[in-house]
Amino acid sequence: MTGRNSNIISKKLLVKTSFWYIISNFLTRAMSFITIPIFTRLMTKGEYGDFSVFASWQSIFLIICGVEIYATLNRARFDYEEGECLNSYITSCLLLSTLITTVMLGVYLLFPHFFDQLFLLDRKYILIMFAYLYAQPAFQMFQAKQRIEYRYKFSAALSFIMIIGSTLIAVGLVYFLDEDKLLGRILGQYVPYVFVGLILYVYFLRKSITYIKGSWKYALALGIPLVFSFLGSQILLTADRVVVKQIGTSEEVAWLVLAASCTHIVLIFVQSLNNAWAPWLFDKLKIEAYSEVRKTFRVYMWFIVFCTFCVLLIGPEIVKVLGGKGYQQSVYVLPANMLSGIFTALSSQFVNLETYHKKTHYAAFFTLIVAVMNVVGDVIGVLIFGYQAACYVTVVCQLILIFMHYVATQRLEVQMIVSVKDMTAILGISVAFIPASLILYRNTVIRIGFIMAIFVVGCTIIVIKRQELTKLIRKFRSSK
Repeated sequence: MTGRNSNIISKKLLVKTSFWYIISNFLTRAMSFITIPIFTRLMTKGEYGDFSVFASWQSIFLIICGVEIYATLNRARFDYEEGECLNSYITSCLLLSTLITTVMLGVYLLFPHFFDQLFLLDRKYILIMFAYLYAQPAFQMFQAKQRIEYRYKFSAALSFIMIIGSTLIAVGLVYFLDEDKLLGRILGQYVPYVFVGLILYVYFLRKSITYIKGSWKYALALGIPLVFSFLGSQILLTADRVVVKQIGTSEEVAWLVLAASCTHIVLIFVQSLNNAWAPWLFDKLKIEAYSEVRKTFRVYMWFIVFCTFCVLLIGPEIVKVLGGKGYQQSVYVLPANMLSGIFTALSSQFVNLETYHKKTHYAAFFTLIVAVMNVVGDVIGVLIFGYQAACYVTVVCQLILIFMHYVATQRLEVQMIVSVKDMTAILGISVAFIPASLILYRNTVIRIGFIMAIFVVGCTIIVIKRQELTKLIRKFRSSK
């Protein structure tokens, strides 16, 4: 980061950056949550489920076509000098993404009927998806560059404007396009990002149109393993609805989708923290400040566990508000879905460590294995036990992935970041949330008692620690 010795970020700046990322993400995604009840009522369960299937395919192909180039910036900023050289690296990577997307589009146009049957979507939706795939990498790269430079305010404002605009347009189009509400949802949600992405693409080209020799090799060496890693992670999060769409019904997909929407409350929080955490972690690893990382990470993980439990306690109410009576079945798959936030937070740290040491092939290999296990397990589980089994298969697969990452990163001194004792406690308590939540959902009085107890304890801590909290707020406000 320009003007900072050795690119080191203070802990106070980490707190401030994390705060703004969390606030901005919650504000931007709040619009999505507010409109979920609108979409579940304007669209049929089939249309709502089909949109989720489209979003799942879009996420998978964005990872493939984008080659996760934006994720390489955290490491590339150390190997390419910031300024013109880094801008040239970014432009080179965007051209690579465009080339890959063009090849993928060519393959689709050669075999359209095969892919239409595979996606179970009309061709017009798929073509909109490819337009998005051309433009979105530029948007991702811009946001990633803002993060490594700690320009959190502009990044937050841009995210907020985009989500507000696209969501409002989507609601309007769904309301007015009676004959094809799915088309209205897709156009409104994705086309605004196409326009902004193209503008940012031109912006990067104007910053630098120089191709750096070896940049594609560098980006692919880091990016391809990340592609398999993130692709596998995406499969872990979305394979259940794709499998249920093929084997079960659109209604069952809709129930899973609503549970996943509730899970996004925690996932947004986790992703926001990791976006701020990753640059700080890389800086601390560079100066071998392991003790500071370990202490901070312990607080980081337990805070996520606590927040997850709090959200689970009000799970039935969230489902009722977002979906209404027709989505009550979503409550029974909510606890297993919600653990994804905790597991993602933990596994992301292994991926961060592997990326820093340029060992991203670990993540690729492990995630591919677990992704295949997840799909096979989903098919078997859904055929034998029904759609709910897919969520529990995902929990088992995520635990296996975390274990594989931990074993592999022993050589990378992962124990300096998280101990076996901490990890076991975090995972054990998290898994216990599933039966505990299902029991509490059947005992409303006890569940309300838990909520009140947490509220009272929280208020008591605030009162007792008010002086320390006041000092912390003052430090935060004065941090630069």
